[in-house]
Amino acid sequence: MVNSKRALTATTLMGLFGVGWLVMPDVLARYWRMAPGENLNYMGHRYGALLIGLGVTVWLARNALDTQARRAVMIGALVSLVLTTALSLYGALTLGLNAWPPFAVEAVLSAGLAWVLFMRREPVV
Repeated sequence: MVNSKRALTATTLMGLFGVGWLVMPDVLARYWRMAPGENLNYMGHRYGALLIGLGVTVWLARNALDTQARRAVMIGALVSLVLTTALSLYGALTLGLNAWPPFAVEAVLSAGLAWVLFMRREPVV
């Protein structure tokens, strides 16, 4: 089983970012130094909804036995986090966005999830 404190931390961070993008994309866009506009607001709402859904999925799977289904959920979450981390790094390095803090958070979450998946193996049921 995934440590509930780690799951709570990860899902809280995803939920906070998700609610922020869903409720006030213009505020987060200013933080990221992105140009405001309706397209940004729309994509911010979509990204917020996705983050909230991913956080809820990880939270609900936290106490599941290490079955193929739980591993599938965790691998999907890892792929999502790794891609988001790479895009945050790209935004910080290439686009000049204020993406270093999100990159750091996403990198830690990605590393933690990878550790649970590949280093700290439990017996598969």
